[in-house]
Amino acid sequence: MRKLNFHLTEKQYQQLQELSRESGLTMAEIIRRAMDLYLNSKEC
Repeated sequence: MRKLNFHLTEKQYQQLQELSRESGLTMAEIIRRAMDLYLNSKEC
């Protein structure tokens, strides 16, 4: 697994934090799952 640094808007961060609280998942896990969904939708 690779470590990355990136910036989020304040609104994105707050929404991600809330989703993390509600789901019990870490913010990193939510981001990984979102990336998987996005990348899989782009496959030809």
